[in-house]
Amino acid sequence: MLNNYPAATSRSAELHQRGKSVIPDGVSRSTVIIRPHPIYVNHGEGAWITDVDGNRYLDCNNNFTSIILGHADPEIENAVRKQLANGTAFSLATEAEIQLAELLCSRIPSCQQIRFCNSGTEAVMGAIKAARAFTNRPAIIKIEGSYHGTYDHAEASLGSDPSNWGTPDQPITIPYSTGTPDSLVEEVVVVQFNDVTGVTEAIHRVGSRLAAVLLDPMPSRVGMPAIEQAFIEAIRTGTRDVGALLILDEVISFRLAHAGAQSLHNIEPDLTALAKIIGGGFPVGAIGGRSDVMDVFAAVKGNRAAVPSGGTFTANPITMTAGFACMEQLHQSSFERLDQIGTQVREGLVAVFAKQSLDWQVTGAGSLFRVHPHQRVVNTYRDAHLDSDEVALMESFQHRLLEREVYFSGYGMGCMNLATSDNDIQHLLNAVDDALRVVAGQ
Repeated sequence: MLNNYPAATSRSAELHQRGKSVIPDGVSRSTVIIRPHPIYVNHGEGAWITDVDGNRYLDCNNNFTSIILGHADPEIENAVRKQLANGTAFSLATEAEIQLAELLCSRIPSCQQIRFCNSGTEAVMGAIKAARAFTNRPAIIKIEGSYHGTYDHAEASLGSDPSNWGTPDQPITIPYSTGTPDSLVEEVVVVQFNDVTGVTEAIHRVGSRLAAVLLDPMPSRVGMPAIEQAFIEAIRTGTRDVGALLILDEVISFRLAHAGAQSLHNIEPDLTALAKIIGGGFPVGAIGGRSDVMDVFAAVKGNRAAVPSGGTFTANPITMTAGFACMEQLHQSSFERLDQIGTQVREGLVAVFAKQSLDWQVTGAGSLFRVHPHQRVVNTYRDAHLDSDEVALMESFQHRLLEREVYFSGYGMGCMNLATSDNDIQHLLNAVDDALRVVAGQ
């Protein structure tokens, strides 16, 4: 077991103080903040990471699901080293972009064409812009609590709570960032996950103003509930009825299967947002979809595209090379192994909760899981939303896991990579068992 967290004399604590003088909060991602100080990593290898103080942790987050093979994968490293010798970025195109696009289009039937960008946020933003341009309509529908990146419209009702979220049948659209324009309320309609009646009514109410419904098939912030087939069918039928598009956010869920979650649930999206694993550990995003919809990105006969898109590092050869080296290694057997790892983790956690007679539960699928410090049935964001006592409980749980060589997110989301061994899984379960005894005061 490591020294107690937090350690005021640690190198991480020192770096945090140094960082705060030049970076708000000392870090550039709010998602990596751990109070009172975040952990600063030195290096990673396989399923483990090592911090600047030399402490090792089993990585149960994997850069928020973007690492799938394991840290410092040798094949990705070798491919990137070769490309580094040839240059990192150019104001010209490279073959590597086509190579990765061909691989993705060959795997995802709904993606006849791909357009790259630099992050999941950009992918979702680009998909929304494409849907608006294709339909010539302004409004979107999204799921309450679902995270789709840091774009005002995609962030709507990400952090709503009982004080402002409205009634279950008609959730109120709540801006996430201070200063968001009031027009957001007119442009984004919010519904609850798995609410067939609610989404059907909303689609037809917005009707001729609706450009698209934005859907994550396994939204982490909603609690990773299982999506109901009736909900999928209601969205797909409703959007076609009113001439709107279905945007599927597979930024995270693409790691659930060889062709993503859409292949598991027979979802036929018009546009798909991709990121995370398709970059092989480098910044990446992509928008894929039907050719007629993707045409909004194309300049015709020298005219400006309906949706111009670019970016200095978009489709840079380092990311494209790393992405191809990663995706080429992922076969059907890879996802079967990820399913095994995830099943062992989820079943093991359930057994630990039962052994300690704790009213905790776990949701998720594939290599993804979400721990909940309650027994409420999780179908929507409101079911998964933690009160102040539950938030404090999860924070304590995270700290106690850090002391037992496990890095786990503070809100309960977990993700394992292919380098995870059975011994690693047992280490996680032993750490959880021990940590919960401390948290519960047993």
